[in-house]
Amino acid sequence: MKLALTSVAILLFALSASSQNVQPNFAALDMNGNRVELSALRGKVVVVNLWFIGCPNCMDEIKQLNQLVNDYKGKPDVVFLGLAASKKEDLVKFLVKNPFNYTIVPNAQMIILTKFGTPDKNGEINVPFPMHYVIDRDGKIVLKEQGVKGVEAVRNELSKQVK
Repeated sequence: MKLALTSVAILLFALSASSQNVQPNFAALDMNGNRVELSALRGKVVVVNLWFIGCPNCMDEIKQLNQLVNDYKGKPDVVFLGLAASKKEDLVKFLVKNPFNYTIVPNAQMIILTKFGTPDKNGEINVPFPMHYVIDRDGKIVLKEQGVKGVEAVRNELSKQVK
């Protein structure tokens, strides 16, 4: 019964967050142990990438995402977060060989599911990977795009958000 109530609560939260297009707040530790709290980034443009190590499309786009970070390097009002559904110890090894210049949040499976998942008609929460979001300065999701094509969509949205 408790599990069913928890599932319903998560589903209702996911539905209400996605229907309002409001910033899905969370707090977590990044790879360096620094606290990342999405609500604390209000006033900045936040780019979020959902990914994991075993995702071929996720791997294919890292070079393009790193270029995006480099393009906005001098803009402190743009933040790049990579929520990884991979374990920190696996990410440490992976990132040595495959640098990813986003601020990486490891072990983010529950954040991804509860804050970014979309319930289907059966109530199961789905998250396609990779997934890109741009959250504006007011905390509203202004872009949600799946796959490698999402990189160009993020680039276009950033050009509108950051003058």
